Amino acid sequence: MKSSDSTPPSSVSSLPLDWTNLLFIGLNSLAALTLAPAHAIFVGVPWQTWVFALIFAGVTNLSITAGYHRHYSHRSYDISPLLHYFYLFFGSTAFQGSLLQWCSDHRKHHLQEDSEKDPYAITKGFWFAHVGWLFFKSNDRKIERVADLEKKSLVRLQNKYYGWIAFLSGFVFPALVASLWGDALGGLLVAGCLRIFLTQQTTFFVNSLSHYMGHRPYSLAVSARDNILVSFLTHGEGYHNFHHAFQFDFRNGIRWYHWDPTKWFIQTMAHMGLSWNLKTAPAFEILKAKMHTLEADLLNKGQCSEHLASLRERIFEAQKRLKTLNESWKERSEGHYKKLMLDMRLASIEYQALVKQYFRSVRATRTLGSQRF
Repeated sequence: MKSSDSTPPSSVSSLPLDWTNLLFIGLNSLAALTLAPAHAIFVGVPWQTWVFALIFAGVTNLSITAGYHRHYSHRSYDISPLLHYFYLFFGSTAFQGSLLQWCSDHRKHHLQEDSEKDPYAITKGFWFAHVGWLFFKSNDRKIERVADLEKKSLVRLQNKYYGWIAFLSGFVFPALVASLWGDALGGLLVAGCLRIFLTQQTTFFVNSLSHYMGHRPYSLAVSARDNILVSFLTHGEGYHNFHHAFQFDFRNGIRWYHWDPTKWFIQTMAHMGLSWNLKTAPAFEILKAKMHTLEADLLNKGQCSEHLASLRERIFEAQKRLKTLNESWKERSEGHYKKLMLDMRLASIEYQALVKQYFRSVRATRTLGSQRF
């Protein structure tokens, strides 16, 4: 499924160019695609450099996905000072802007998605949403809505000296590390230029491809889509329709089998005591959003969904009964223990049966609709 409009409006081309971003992204991309391969072919790159570059790229991406995005932009969990230092340093190596700039842009994106005020709206075109938005100076990129982050002294320091911090951490640091085994130039080109190019492009796919192609199981009101390919490229950021529907959730992939290394990293940090207060959307709210979206989709396709609405209401009633019983369980007396336990079991069975019946009815309605056409 694709967004309807991929042609950028004339208002974009009238904006002044941001030569700093244009030159950096252009020259770094050139170095990554020409100098790095040439060095690997004609000079050779030791295996240590490749391993270091791979680990460095993974850490860079996690600092953006788990740090800049899920923690700082959405406050979906809390972190220790150690993780704070980690995210600020390695997030700088991504060359995606200071933490304040990144979070300001992203919060505006969620608040004003697909509108003229959305910094990287897909409605302005695929390539604009992917990278073109960085090539133009716009008032929409003024740092705003980040007062909570501006209270942190290290965040203000990183924002003030971002250019130098990014240069030293993104280029000088990998060159110095690789010099330990005599490959400073390979470290600069492979763990520096090539890593930056690849981590930037994969992150940019969240803004472009995940708003352009994929499925919308939780909301049809937004252009964000669940895209499995983007999830594999970005440590789980591709479950984007879910994220826009429940942005406060620390997860993007909610099933155990969903590819979401960022979620697993955050959970690992929680086990180590470095993160806590991991926020999740209530399971019933997720189910409710999915049911409303399914019915809206069937209605858009001219397929009847009245029987589904009736089933949905029965599910709501069953869920209310379960909730009431759960509250009663907390205040149970010894004499009502067995009866209450039986009532809860029966209510749970009824609820699960209704949910299964609902999704069977959805499949049957879709099958009838496809046969009709």
